[in-house]
Amino acid sequence: MKFFKCLVLSVIVYFGLWIMSATSHSGVENEIVKARMMSMKEIAASMKYIGKVQRGTQPFDLNEIKKNLETIKYNASITPKLFEKYAVDPLSEAGTEIWETFDDFKTKALQLEKTADQFLNTVENKEQLKEALRGLGSNCKSCHSKYRN
Repeated sequence: MKFFKCLVLSVIVYFGLWIMSATSHSGVENEIVKARMMSMKEIAASMKYIGKVQRGTQPFDLNEIKKNLETIKYNASITPKLFEKYAVDPLSEAGTEIWETFDDFKTKALQLEKTADQFLNTVENKEQLKEALRGLGSNCKSCHSKYRN
């Protein structure tokens, strides 16, 4: 009986945390900031999917991989436009350094677009995903380490 109670409690906590994370952008009022956050969320979801395929927890489907690489490429391409105007929100993780060195920020975003395009045109099998994730992740890290709070 004690095990069952712990299990039920664990499930409730898990779903509570999941709901909180799924709605974390709901408190953001600024539409510009919301659009940025949704774009970053799409990139993160695509990276997560590709990572699951690479680790073998999702089956390899080249069409799905390409769809996710296209999502990353598209969102990276619109990132400079999304951040062109200075707008902040307490719930956003975007640092003000973005606008202090916007040209560097833009270069990093466009490098992610270029990297996603490169892998979009070259990835053909699961074995190539490790390199793709390394390249994409490196691009993400170069921006997040400098511009994300």
